[in-house]
Amino acid sequence: MFLVYLLGIVLFFSFIANFAFRKIFKSLSWVDEPDGVKKLHSNDIPLSGGISFITSLIFAVLIFDFFAGVNFNLSWNGFFVGDSIKQENLLNQNLDNKIDLIGNDSFDIQIINITDNSQAVVVINKETFETELMEIYKDESGSYQIKGNGFEANSDYVQDTLLPPKVTVNLNGEETTYYQKINVNVPPFFIWMLITGIFLAFVTLMDDLWGLSVSTRFLSQALACLILITQSGLYINNLGDLFGLGFVELYPALGVLFTIFCVIGILNAFNWIDGFNGGLTSQFLVGITAPLILLSVNDSLFIEQIYLFLVICFLPYALMNLKVMGKRFVIFMGDHGSMFCGYIVAWCLIYFSMERADYMNPITAVWIVGFVLFNAISTIIIRIVNKRSPLISDRSHIHHALDRLGLKGLRVSFVVLIISSMLAFTGVMLEILGISELASMLLLIFVSLVFLRYRFNLENS
Repeated sequence: MFLVYLLGIVLFFSFIANFAFRKIFKSLSWVDEPDGVKKLHSNDIPLSGGISFITSLIFAVLIFDFFAGVNFNLSWNGFFVGDSIKQENLLNQNLDNKIDLIGNDSFDIQIINITDNSQAVVVINKETFETELMEIYKDESGSYQIKGNGFEANSDYVQDTLLPPKVTVNLNGEETTYYQKINVNVPPFFIWMLITGIFLAFVTLMDDLWGLSVSTRFLSQALACLILITQSGLYINNLGDLFGLGFVELYPALGVLFTIFCVIGILNAFNWIDGFNGGLTSQFLVGITAPLILLSVNDSLFIEQIYLFLVICFLPYALMNLKVMGKRFVIFMGDHGSMFCGYIVAWCLIYFSMERADYMNPITAVWIVGFVLFNAISTIIIRIVNKRSPLISDRSHIHHALDRLGLKGLRVSFVVLIISSMLAFTGVMLEILGISELASMLLLIFVSLVFLRYRFNLENS
């Protein structure tokens, strides 16, 4: 229940942030203006969705840290770091021996092991640095008691409906009740993903407002990826068992370059799908919720909570973008928001397919973002066939073709959502059923060829 309480606070703040930034962007004329060709909306739409989403995520991290004691380990632990340093950093992340209390600035509590079956706690006064050794045991009621000379603390670990466990402290006759932090060790990858994603969004926001060259945009995308790779040590080092002969390994240099290529491709593919109401919304939610199915099957509570916070922070934007809150409150993500979303989805899929390979094979990750990739690839091919630059925007995307067929508004969003959900669900089910990666790859190739054939027929008609 305490997690639900935190999610509710974050959701409320996210709504406030979306409405506030919408008003600010509108007053500054930071809007998407209709042009009658590609941008067919009737009014100027604020491009505030991205900054609102990012602000909500930052707030979620801060409030989760305050109440839950998140350990933000930002130690250098990446690609160019030796194994001995990595091991030392890993040992420093161990929080099993620490008890944090919300609002406590007077003392630290550290648990120490006396024997295999006996523990005690050391209280450290933050002002005098005096220490005191105390015993920890259970009383008749089953409550945990922590006692020492002049200091005693107890925790029955019975949670209130919306509050974490209580710890009552008696220090020199003065009794104070604290709430205990639930220490959570967040892998450095997730923190650096957020930091580099914010950097990328900031650069792209400049492009939204004043325009940047294509080379500047690609350079910032590559730099964000490279920082994350060097800090976390995460990159695509294998393609899975695609041919039934063992893992297809990639040399480090090739793996890093391939990872940067894939992430840049996916984040730009997300940007390309953000050309109609509900386009980015549907694809981001599919990219986030599809792995949740695999996580629930594998019982990974902590990572599920991270994904829940992503969905909660994104939800207010989705409701406003889909006009659920009314037409006057419609907002767009802007390039900075759509690329940030694509960046998050791409790296989360890489993390699960590499670090948590028991959850997801690399080919399953391709299924999950299959629709945005199919749209991007088919659009590039159509532009090249028509002797147009693949990087110059036009009306050759799948949603434009559906619009020419007579589908308007949210009906286009619904069709796109159905197709993308079916692709992601197919990949997830193949994973759960244990179908070989070779069979999954062959089926994906067949589906992509069918999609491209239909796409070209649709364009020609």
